[in-house]
Amino acid sequence: MYKHSFKHSAILFVLLAISSFLQFHAFAEEVPAYKGPLVMVKSKDATKIYIANHDGKEISILDVNTDKVVGTIPLGKKPNGIILSADGKTLYVTSGGYGGVVQAIDLSSGKKIAEVETGHTPTDGVVTPDGKKLYVCNRFNADVSEFDLPELKLVRKIKAVREPRGAVVTPDGKKVYVINGTPNDVNNVPENENAQIIVSSLVTVIDVPSGTTTNIRLPNGSGSLHGVTITPDGRYIFITEVLARFQIPTTHLERGWVNTSGVSIIDTTKSNEPNGGFLTTVLLDDVYQGAANPWGITTSSDGKLFCAAIAGTSEVITVDVDKMIAKINTLKPDSENVGGWSTGKTTYISDVTNDLAFLVDIKKRFKLEGKGARPVVMIGNNAYVGMYFSDTVQKIDISVARSKPVDIPLGSKPVLTAVRRGEMHWNDASAGFCFQSWHSCASCHPDGRMDAYNWDLLNDGMGNPKNAKSLVWCQKSPPAMWTGVRATSEVCTRTGFQYILFAPPNEAVCKDIDEYVHSLEPELSPYLVNGKLSAKAERGKKIFEDKKVGCVTCHPAPLFTDKKLHDVNSKVYFDHGKTDFDTPTLVEIWRTAPYMHDGRYNDLKDVFKKGKHGDVEGDIESLTDQQLDDLVEYLLSL
Repeated sequence: MYKHSFKHSAILFVLLAISSFLQFHAFAEEVPAYKGPLVMVKSKDATKIYIANHDGKEISILDVNTDKVVGTIPLGKKPNGIILSADGKTLYVTSGGYGGVVQAIDLSSGKKIAEVETGHTPTDGVVTPDGKKLYVCNRFNADVSEFDLPELKLVRKIKAVREPRGAVVTPDGKKVYVINGTPNDVNNVPENENAQIIVSSLVTVIDVPSGTTTNIRLPNGSGSLHGVTITPDGRYIFITEVLARFQIPTTHLERGWVNTSGVSIIDTTKSNEPNGGFLTTVLLDDVYQGAANPWGITTSSDGKLFCAAIAGTSEVITVDVDKMIAKINTLKPDSENVGGWSTGKTTYISDVTNDLAFLVDIKKRFKLEGKGARPVVMIGNNAYVGMYFSDTVQKIDISVARSKPVDIPLGSKPVLTAVRRGEMHWNDASAGFCFQSWHSCASCHPDGRMDAYNWDLLNDGMGNPKNAKSLVWCQKSPPAMWTGVRATSEVCTRTGFQYILFAPPNEAVCKDIDEYVHSLEPELSPYLVNGKLSAKAERGKKIFEDKKVGCVTCHPAPLFTDKKLHDVNSKVYFDHGKTDFDTPTLVEIWRTAPYMHDGRYNDLKDVFKKGKHGDVEGDIESLTDQQLDDLVEYLLSL
């Protein structure tokens, strides 16, 4: 009896030890669960806020009377946007990346009642006031899906420009305004060094009855559009953006010499004018303090204020709309302006885009706690802001100066991995990360990719602007920078603080950023068919791999780069004798236009037809137009 009990006790002890070992290691290797509040919308009666937690793959329901989360709706996919139906009974959630969907959620039961495919990385959208139409922005298809409601039936897809991110609709339901997040222009005209370079995002205006579109161009340098809102009376549209000063060398940050942050204004009553109703762009920054990376934006219920969340500095900024418009109306129209600058004591509308003091006494800044202010809604005097990296909502009374925010947790306090910390640092422009908080790493490399501008950075001399590069797989394909001036991406991280953020690098922060950059993986291409190469791309693959054509010589798989510098006849007058440039990876090239080191081509086919790329090695010029089309289709599928 004694021996039998001892034997069983020993076995039990061993089993418990094994179980504890496995539990410990499972816990140690488990990736922490994050919420990542990305988009918010208030209920029809303004008693609840629905929060799309991107990383949590769920919707949190916040009761504004108790400031507590009272429910959660699991989604199974990462939500990118939420749109409330006109009657307030249904929530339309856009989720996923390649093969993204729209999910219809019945708010009375919290159950999913429908799910349909829409496009690659559906972001946000809008429902028409009559409740009969839903418009969803498909970011990487560069189009907008129109659905009939309540059936959620796809009617048509309407072409946008590039990376549509959000939309608003006029109160009469006749026009939908879509913001395109990224510019779609060439950066350099090598044939004419005196040509003016215009690079900016566009707003696509959809005529609802016909489905036809027009585009409104925002000021030169406008990009990284994230938020859009419309006043309750439908007159004014406000759009958050980064305003890049890419046409001058980045000698210093003071007074916004590299990036400023703005809100563009469209007057919908002037839609028939040549500029489509674009009024001007006001700057949210102060003279010696930037407001980096504005994100979400909303208006008060009476339209008297707009409220913008500032992701890079974890703030909200409110602006008195009536005072702002009144001040704009005192300015002279630009038809009399010379060169877009003030003449004598006269101030013109375009001068506002360069005036860091224009909103003095019109705007208020409120500091938040936590990191990553992204979505914002207003209920009464309170602004509710989702803090992406802190997994909280900050509630702040904007009627009280220096108001202290109330912190509302969406779950347990997140335990940040090195990758997550690096992503947070990447988006952070606060004190210690950037001099005067003018920008963050994400300002020029959103999502670790590129902003579509040429920049004249000080780390490789002056007077030689080059196109911003995507950082996907940069650690696998050294050297870094177009001229190979940095041996590795890790060196770039540290010199980036010195020459771009103008702040001393912190080694622990830099290591975290390295981990984030190394974690970047390419998205599936929108040119794939059911996740595979199309027949056209398969033909292009054979052409690409043909040694006589020569593509694989410098772009061998799997990295699609030989990691060397080459002279591909791309030298221009800015390059000061430099002829050899880095061979970039072709992975995710569908996302990284414009092409070449100076961003001279927006169409990949032009790289071969106009760039004389084949002069270097291989026989590109002998390919027919059909073969070139097949080759381009393959490259855009990588």
